[in-house]
Amino acid sequence: MPRSLRPSLASFIPFAAALAVASAFAPAKAAQGAAPAPRAPAMVWIGDLDANHDGKISRQEAAAMPEIAKNFDAIDANHDGFITMSEVKAMWRAGLIRQAQASVQARMAAFNRADGKHEGKINAEQAKVAGMSFVVANFNAIDSNHDGFVDRDEMQKASVAIAQRALQARAARMQGLFNKADANHDGKLTRAEFTAAFPRFVPSFAFFDENHDGFVELSEFGLPPGI
Repeated sequence: MPRSLRPSLASFIPFAAALAVASAFAPAKAAQGAAPAPRAPAMVWIGDLDANHDGKISRQEAAAMPEIAKNFDAIDANHDGFITMSEVKAMWRAGLIRQAQASVQARMAAFNRADGKHEGKINAEQAKVAGMSFVVANFNAIDSNHDGFVDRDEMQKASVAIAQRALQARAARMQGLFNKADANHDGKLTRAEFTAAFPRFVPSFAFFDENHDGFVELSEFGLPPGI
């Protein structure tokens, strides 16, 4: 099997990303006689809750966002009464792992449906009939022993590889955004660099800068999903 199809679930730790919540739709004002124009939900970033800019979110600050307040204890992993960027990133990493595992389970369920005779293997035609387009397109790569079938073990490995690549793509995007923002290429973002690249998140600069050195380093950096 090619290197790109050799993953392990233990490697499902992507570069840090943070938790975000979407606010409700707010109807835009329309011209007289016209129907209101729909407006996309505005993103509410958890870092906005750091009202006193001390780099952490207290239970009192979290009360302004009910969804965060409800899950405060789950996010506050060390139970010190505050939510930090590291804890938010850890929460998101756990969510990514759950999503990756769910995607593997879904692909294996599709394999089981295609394997109608319960032989523990499927051929290209069975994969096609079952709508397993990825398997059809990559059949020869997934069929590592080249016996004309994709067996359960081969399907498991390929399913994990697909999930892993999605996580790696997310990690690469965060790395790329950081590198682009790092104008002087010194491996850290000044407030000015951060402001120029990510104006939406400037109010929560202190939430990113966990070591309070005045810079956002790569290990501290992460943006909400969808960005």
